[in-house]
Amino acid sequence: MLTGTISEYIGRTSDLLLYDGQQARGDTLLTPALVQPGASGALVTGIMKLVQRFLLELLTKKGTLPYLENRGCQFISDAQSGFWRTPQDVKSSFSLSMLDVRVNLIEEEGETDPSDERFAEAELGTVTVSGDRVSLQIVLTSQAGTDYTIVYPLRISRV
Repeated sequence: MLTGTISEYIGRTSDLLLYDGQQARGDTLLTPALVQPGASGALVTGIMKLVQRFLLELLTKKGTLPYLENRGCQFISDAQSGFWRTPQDVKSSFSLSMLDVRVNLIEEEGETDPSDERFAEAELGTVTVSGDRVSLQIVLTSQAGTDYTIVYPLRISRV
């Protein structure tokens, strides 16, 4: 199943849809699964492909991928350690993690990759910390100048 129009896929590479349930507007609960029950999977390209690459890098603990020790970042480790008590703690962790995320995303990109699939920047906007849950609003911008707002909830440790 394609997630857009056919013209978005012509002459481009695509990726499997990892976070299903995306909508153009409003908050939506996404389901992390490659194939939903009763479906055959979906493909993404463009900014949505970049969104997935970004989230995978941000949510991977640094040093956990065999033979790719530099992939990932400290972000999820901070979430699980109980370090996050305030929105400022989350913002600090995000800023430090972006040093690794930026390098890792740019290093895996090729010069021939479409500019809307290449990383330019990510900015953390609103952060809400409530009990054992954190909600993040991240604006991801591609080299083409297209941006996408990611709203991502996380459960955190309260040590």
